[in-house]
Amino acid sequence: MKKAIPFLLLIITLAACGSASSEKESTDSEKKEDEMAAAPVEVEVSFEPHPLTAAENADITATVTQNAEPVNDAEYVEFEIWKTDQGQESSETIQAVQSEEGKYTTQYSFSEAGSYQVIAHTQARGLHTMPQNEVTVEGADGQTSGDDSHSHASSPFEVTLEKSQNDKGTVLKTTINKDGVPFEKGEITYEISSPESEKHEYVDAEETEPGVYRARHSFPSKGTYTVAVHIEKPSEEIHQHQEKKVTIQ
Repeated sequence: MKKAIPFLLLIITLAACGSASSEKESTDSEKKEDEMAAAPVEVEVSFEPHPLTAAENADITATVTQNAEPVNDAEYVEFEIWKTDQGQESSETIQAVQSEEGKYTTQYSFSEAGSYQVIAHTQARGLHTMPQNEVTVEGADGQTSGDDSHSHASSPFEVTLEKSQNDKGTVLKTTINKDGVPFEKGEITYEISSPESEKHEYVDAEETEPGVYRARHSFPSKGTYTVAVHIEKPSEEIHQHQEKKVTIQ
């Protein structure tokens, strides 16, 4: 009997270790799931070819990630598209399909030259993200209608504005290139206005990566707002601005 006691103690110890290991693995797994659930789903929209030309097929792609990992199980990705001067009530919605790891693509032909709004409605892992992009489409002769931009054809700046909404507000993201190169160390300010209010709000943006500037803003209500992106760099005597439209839903 005395010889059996150490053997029984060994079995009990091994069982306890196995249980502790299993509990640790379960806890680690739950912790990882909680971290993934808390992380935002990020969506980057790209357009090919560049520049976009009216009446020619273009690929519109949403790259969906969470914690910098591709999201391959999005419930849906839809692109809502409308010509800026015709308003969102004229929009059409196109379903995207997964083309690569974390990438969802559709093919679309812009009917005429001008400025267009594109919202990537993305539902993934219980979260809804809807970044908005403004793109300029050229005619066959390389001209645009120039309906809502204060930039000129000779301007060296290329500016895109995206938005991403969540329960903490709206993040405005601007990508700025000068002569095809990321515009770094600029002083970027958003001047936000709407037809419903005479008040103009000013929000300073922070450079988060070369040529990319972000700022968070709480819009008071749904609707379409004008965002004037002020671009300054006193050391180079640069002061320009371009106006963009964003729709808050």
